[in-house]
Amino acid sequence: MAGTWKDINQLSVLVQATGTEIVHSECEESAYGYYQYDSENRIDRMTLCTNRLDMDDRNAVWETLAHESTHVAQACLDDTVFKAEYTPRIFRAIRTEAPHYDRILESYASGDKLVEAEAFYMELRPPIEVKKMIIEACDITPESVDNVKEG
Repeated sequence: MAGTWKDINQLSVLVQATGTEIVHSECEESAYGYYQYDSENRIDRMTLCTNRLDMDDRNAVWETLAHESTHVAQACLDDTVFKAEYTPRIFRAIRTEAPHYDRILESYASGDKLVEAEAFYMELRPPIEVKKMIIEACDITPESVDNVKEG
């Protein structure tokens, strides 16, 4: 369910409306992107790894942005995005729609598995659902979006 460049731009604006900085940088890790949040040290940053992520491939950019945006939403909620009763559905969807993600999830510690599963799951969802998720989780207002566009 890859997004268009317009979806990518819209989701980027929504992420920035939460106060999260989006950085394009080379990364040492094997990740395509990552999210850092540390309120004590005032870090709220999403990094897209330009040496791993093909920034001309809208599918790859969308998947990474959708994944990391889920972590932004989780930070806004200080919890998972979905209620516990949806957990089996999330894992079932990943197993059937993206078995390679299921294998990746096996490498995560049990405490991180659900957080990452939600992020992988959101990569599979339509762009409208990803944008709606972050708007609702982070209580984004039209004014906050306008501030990003003007800034």
